[in-house]
Amino acid sequence: MLKRKIAITALGAALMLSTTASMTIAAPRGGADRDGPRMRPEPMFVHLLKVADTNKDGKITKEEFNARQEALFTEIDADKDGSITPKEMRDYRKTKMDAWRAANPKPEKAATEGSEKKAEGDKKDSERESKPRQAREDGKGQGRKGKMGGMFATADTDGNGQLSKPEFMAAGEKIFTRLDSNGDGVISIDDMPDRPWL
Repeated sequence: MLKRKIAITALGAALMLSTTASMTIAAPRGGADRDGPRMRPEPMFVHLLKVADTNKDGKITKEEFNARQEALFTEIDADKDGSITPKEMRDYRKTKMDAWRAANPKPEKAATEGSEKKAEGDKKDSERESKPRQAREDGKGQGRKGKMGGMFATADTDGNGQLSKPEFMAAGEKIFTRLDSNGDGVISIDDMPDRPWL
């Protein structure tokens, strides 16, 4: 019986990995030249429908997108000096993530679990959380910019370590162009790839 469970689990894991790998390979890279990081347009489209589609027609026009970019620049530029620093970007992201986590708390574990399992799980969680912090304190991982640092550096065309409003808007223009895959001037469901659900 145990061998059968192990075999079924291994088969399930192999199936899951093969599906994930094929989806990753199928994901579009960058723009027409296929340079740049992988970009999954579907989540970005849904987010833009929520924040930028002011007339709620299911399409994001260039004007709606630019208006959202202008508002976003103003929101991120905390000191209102006309440029965004990496710290302002990190602070903005942290504030948004904290607000999201407060509005969407993790569901509590079932009350039927014993207190031993909970205490053991809490210990594992605290160990897991302390590892990245310890790596930063030890100086490991420095030199890696991470996803945000890489995007920031790409948008910072003059290399001064800050994003001016024209640089920010130009980066937004590139995103709009990538998402508007059929080139009709609007981002709509027609621009999303026909990707298999699995």
